Amino acid sequence: MLQTLGQQIRLSRILNPATRRGFCIAFDHALQLGTCPGMEHPEQMLDNMNEAGVDAVILPLGSALHYGPRLVQNGGPALILRLDQTTMWREGTALSYEDGHSRLVACVEDAVALGAEAVITYMFVGHNDPAVETASFRANADVNQAARRLGIVHIIETMGARHALAPDIHDGDFVSFHARIGMEMGADIIKTDWPGSADALKRITKQLPVPIMLAGGPKTNSDFGTLEMVSTIIGAGAAGILFGRSVFQSDDPLALMKACRAVIHDSKTAQDAADLVGMRP
Repeated sequence: MLQTLGQQIRLSRILNPATRRGFCIAFDHALQLGTCPGMEHPEQMLDNMNEAGVDAVILPLGSALHYGPRLVQNGGPALILRLDQTTMWREGTALSYEDGHSRLVACVEDAVALGAEAVITYMFVGHNDPAVETASFRANADVNQAARRLGIVHIIETMGARHALAPDIHDGDFVSFHARIGMEMGADIIKTDWPGSADALKRITKQLPVPIMLAGGPKTNSDFGTLEMVSTIIGAGAAGILFGRSVFQSDDPLALMKACRAVIHDSKTAQDAADLVGMRP
């Protein structure tokens, strides 16, 4: 992987150099959804992440400015700065659009000033309006150029545009399609959707020369179900997870985070990790 020394150093703080695995939490939902359950006490949740050994956390600019000092006091997790805002997750509400729209609201220079290890941007594919997709690609190209120049990791979150051209956003071939495009756009890490099966994920992780990390989506029916999904993801060759609501909306997020870390970094089975924290299936 052709990266600057700065990118290599920063990547090593997100993915363990020995295992090439990382346990990261997405905590940027308020930028997209406003008030969000599970985010009422951000500093407490950041404390939990540090205690559980989470490697990195995604924060938007405002949270990084207001709550980032907690990361310094605790000595972690590392900061991944969310640079863009999207309306994609408003589907099914009175505030939704036919196409989700994304726009940059921060820049790579902000991330450098804040001490972030990485920046993350959405790259939605398959909009009804091709101009919307074009704007997303241009924004990602600009961010990637700046990230390479400034030596910071660029995570591209490739996903299918909701309620647009793709009939099934979790189709393995479709996820493979946009994940490959994200790699070709210069991503250091790809964050993407679950591609429908472990076999489909294995094909993606084997084909692409960059680490693949999975998004979590909405809260699952049980913490053990989330843990089993993490185990499946790691078993399929992914570098780790960038889960959000399925973790921080848990009834016991600290226990779930500790169990997830055991699966990702200690290669525990879901059951063994659950037993470590007293989680019942």
